[in-house]
Amino acid sequence: MRKSFFLFVLLMLMCATCKAATASEMRTLVVYYTYSGVTEELAQEIADNCGGTLLQVEDHGNYPRPESQTTYNYANNERSQINAGNWPEIKTSVESFDAWDAIIICTPLWNGKMANPMLTFLHNHADKLNHKQVALAVTSWSSGPNGVVTDAHNTLPNSSFIGTTLHINYQHRDDIPEMAVEWLNTLDFELPKTNKMRVIVGDKVFPATLADNYTAEEFRELLPLTFNMAELNGNEKYYYMSNNLTVDEAVPDMIHAGDIMLYGRNCLVLFYDTFETSYAYTRIGAINDPTGLAEALGSGQATVTFELAEDIIGDVDGDGKIAISDVTTLIDLLLNGDDINDKSADVNQDGSVNISDATDLVDLILNGN
Repeated sequence: MRKSFFLFVLLMLMCATCKAATASEMRTLVVYYTYSGVTEELAQEIADNCGGTLLQVEDHGNYPRPESQTTYNYANNERSQINAGNWPEIKTSVESFDAWDAIIICTPLWNGKMANPMLTFLHNHADKLNHKQVALAVTSWSSGPNGVVTDAHNTLPNSSFIGTTLHINYQHRDDIPEMAVEWLNTLDFELPKTNKMRVIVGDKVFPATLADNYTAEEFRELLPLTFNMAELNGNEKYYYMSNNLTVDEAVPDMIHAGDIMLYGRNCLVLFYDTFETSYAYTRIGAINDPTGLAEALGSGQATVTFELAEDIIGDVDGDGKIAISDVTTLIDLLLNGDDINDKSADVNQDGSVNISDATDLVDLILNGN
């Protein structure tokens, strides 16, 4: 019978202080609606200064032009329809915002409120913007942005609004470049936490992925860790940590080589074989490709290091270096039709991953840049 495992010491806090980041350090989408061109000018300035991707919201094309009182009367009537639950059509939609860490919304103010096309865009995509970090920039003739801010918060109740709202009125139009830069410097976004990890045994590096749960979150906060792990049963290495972690045990039925599990509250287990089990574990993560893991660990005690793997542009396989294996990994992902949201795979940094990134990665390797 498997030896008993005992519990002790401390439960990690989940809300550790996170490092703040500027918009230029994030994958930033600058989404804007423009009627007269002023908001487009502001959005372009913001995107240029933070390296963001621009996305224009296109309206239905029926607004009276050029801008006049007729336009605002039309917009007022349309807002009444919105309040009744009848949303106007727009020509812009986004399947997923996973490619971006932060969203900057640039919108005009119409009659004291958010311009209807932008409000409609946010309404249509509210679920996809849940938990996204959002900053707001508003243009107007003279009115303050409070009504737009209210619209934004009401429409995106589950988004995280960062910083104060940038307001550009008619008197400050010539100051857009300076005001955009100054505002961007005030935004403290929270760097997204990586779920990438490396498991190092001797000179072998095994890229791994942390699970999406509280236990993995607590384990992440402890990294890097190096343990002399003991052998058990010819299929695993284990180590009693000095920290207790949150437990959410389940019987996985099948253990797979490369699985990283918690047994009890503080026993870290690294499996190097695949087999059926009746024991309960809490999942921490798994090695992406366990080929060679058993050989690297050997038959006795093994020194194993667990560390976070930060995104390195071009390091698609997560082993900490850029090599031809990264090209192979990226091509396999593309051929399999996988939805790739890995920042390291977006070699040309255009917000999407496709064959052009593979080409640029080959150039990166050949040129040694």
